[in-house]
Amino acid sequence: MDTKFYTIKDISKMTGLSAHTLRFYDKEGLLPFVKRDKNGVRVFTEDDFEALYTISVLKNVGMPIKKIHEFMDLYVQGNSTIPQRRALYEEQRVIVKKQIEELQEVLEFIDYKCWFFEEAEKHHDINYYKAFPEEELPEQIKVFLNKVKEFSEKV
Repeated sequence: MDTKFYTIKDISKMTGLSAHTLRFYDKEGLLPFVKRDKNGVRVFTEDDFEALYTISVLKNVGMPIKKIHEFMDLYVQGNSTIPQRRALYEEQRVIVKKQIEELQEVLEFIDYKCWFFEEAEKHHDINYYKAFPEEELPEQIKVFLNKVKEFSEKV
């Protein structure tokens, strides 16, 4: 069976990665597996898609290029580097879980603000809650005001 080869233009169309991004990845040494044809044009095979996807995911979660380069160097070395690659992923897992926690907190804040502005619209007043006795404040506002207080006491 003949191996099918893909150009950067093909890969760009297929994956959504721009040709500029693919050239940048190559320039940074992230694509050591990519071959060149007799004219020096980069050519990819179907075997390269997994590595390209891996690079894309690692970049999207904020892994620095230097760290991705380290991973790709291990990748091309093969089976002897399985423990090191696993360790890099485990390290990245901790980082991503922390990012998710932070984003969850941001989402909760945004959800609160959506609710708050909906209530403000109903009352035609952004400060409507200030007229309530503290014991009658909606629970969402109490939680938010506590978070603001905790934030201000971090210093």
